[in-house]
Amino acid sequence: MKKILVLTLLISFSTQLKAWWDPGHLVVAMIAYMQLDDTAKKEVNRLTKIAQRDYPYTNHFITLGAWPDDLKAEGVRSFDTWHYTNIPYNPDRVALPDHQEVDVIWAINQMNQVLRTEKSRDIDKARHLGFLVHFVGDIHQPLHCTSHFSDENPSGDAGGNEFNLQGKYRNLHSMWDDGCGFLSHMNDISPYGKPKEALKDEGINRYQELAKQLLSDFDQDISVCLDETDPDFWALESHKLAVKYGYKGKMGVDDRGRNQYIKPGNTPSDLYIENGKKIVQQQLVVAGLRLGKMLNDIYGETGK
Repeated sequence: MKKILVLTLLISFSTQLKAWWDPGHLVVAMIAYMQLDDTAKKEVNRLTKIAQRDYPYTNHFITLGAWPDDLKAEGVRSFDTWHYTNIPYNPDRVALPDHQEVDVIWAINQMNQVLRTEKSRDIDKARHLGFLVHFVGDIHQPLHCTSHFSDENPSGDAGGNEFNLQGKYRNLHSMWDDGCGFLSHMNDISPYGKPKEALKDEGINRYQELAKQLLSDFDQDISVCLDETDPDFWALESHKLAVKYGYKGKMGVDDRGRNQYIKPGNTPSDLYIENGKKIVQQQLVVAGLRLGKMLNDIYGETGK
């Protein structure tokens, strides 16, 4: 399986990448990068330089994890199921289809395995590193770990892609992919150009400042976050957030009469967006911390 996976990646990466980059993946990568010990940082920097030979815009580790989405935009569909897992949210108790086994949980485990294999070629390690960074970000986005099955959508709503909205966002999934608007102010410094350009020092510094602020505001016990190393747990954790908040909001209104819930066809309320941003900020930090620990375990002093 490992040889097949590497071969598939080699074939697929011959495609020129043209699509946009996601600031969420860059800030997750920056938070992770800030956790690395010197040994791990040296190795991921080395692999980033190797990746840059083929993809000149991957001039910093944080940019390495953003381009897997470009494959989808370029028409390469082989890796589509690697970005999510459809854990059912099934309040109507409809009959469920078979679960897709090749999903983001599987992908993270595969990338982890290849990166720990000394015989893997450096170029393969560089590419798998990019995938790992990306998928650890994806698995912490609640709508990437959930599909709502119902009488109206017996096949599921594809992680909120079929939960249509009014206003700025076309559907629930796109709103959460945008961080409920939290990261919109970073779009101007992401390498969106055609052809893509390397991220300038100003952009790298702004991502570093954002990462520092998110870490400073983080109010959870970091050790508890890091104790959970199983991607299956991460996915279930994200799924619970989607069910409890993403699909429902907070039912009813708050003490000021403000609408907190969400329904198909709604324009999301300001309060729903506000609360969504808090969850997004939490998940960005948790993803970055866990990714940093994983990379330290693979490449750092703790992994030796």
